Amino acid sequence: MTGATGFVGGHLVRHLTARGHEVTALVRGGRDVPGARSVPGDLVTGAGLAAALRGVDRVVHLAGVTKAGDPRVYAAVNAAGTRRLCEAAAALAVPPRLVYCSSLAASGPGRRRHEDAPPEPVSAYGRSKLGGEWAVRDAADRLPAVVVRPPIVYGPGDPEFLPRLVAAVRTGLLPAVGRPGPRHYSLIHVDDLCRALITAADPGATEVGTYHVCDGTEHRWEDIGAAVAAALGRRAPRVVHIPGPLAMAAARLFGRASALNPDKVAEALHPAWTCAPGGRLPYRPAVTLPEGLRGALNR
Repeated sequence: MTGATGFVGGHLVRHLTARGHEVTALVRGGRDVPGARSVPGDLVTGAGLAAALRGVDRVVHLAGVTKAGDPRVYAAVNAAGTRRLCEAAAALAVPPRLVYCSSLAASGPGRRRHEDAPPEPVSAYGRSKLGGEWAVRDAADRLPAVVVRPPIVYGPGDPEFLPRLVAAVRTGLLPAVGRPGPRHYSLIHVDDLCRALITAADPGATEVGTYHVCDGTEHRWEDIGAAVAAALGRRAPRVVHIPGPLAMAAARLFGRASALNPDKVAEALHPAWTCAPGGRLPYRPAVTLPEGLRGALNR
């Protein structure tokens, strides 16, 4: 597994070990992953890949850059790093099945996006994740691989999405970038995403291909804010619209390597990021938004 020290990765390690699987984690900086065999390495340089891949029959690729001051960093890690991993895995005598955790950002904005829709990413991040998908596709004749595109992921330990929503609820104002009007988003609880990734890793359950996953509901932005407020026992926040040019100027001035950077503003300007319900992956979400929020926030 790559990305085992991250938000999704930590949950996935626990899911896998609870099922009796042995996990090898490719880690940077000498970090240790509880419950896993940790192998030092780096996707950018390729260091440690051979040692991490030795003896494995599945690879789950979670590692990636989600915010960067220099857009070239996205491509170096998310696209080129994925290509390096695919080439190393494909070179093995018996290539393992690879599951690449991409993003709905690689597909692009819109309502009820289907897996077969032509990709139309609008950010450097989305283009880099699509570049990782192309790397998987280019190795398809040598490496059995599955691409999973989740939307916004939340749950216990969420480092960004929920903390920002909680802060907004406490101010009573829920910001929305761009023109006034409805906004719709797909979400998935981290435990549901872990179950989807495990399903994707099973060759008896899924064919090689690209799959969208979500909780099956198209959520309005104000309803997400209200659900967070309800979980916290507070009043629902009021949506306030921030003009796109103002948000972009602020991002360029203050937030190039933060959660609010020009790349994320480019995504936020689009009012819909949802995937079609009932995707092809044979898994069904188990966690509703109210349940997931209560579990994540009331700890």
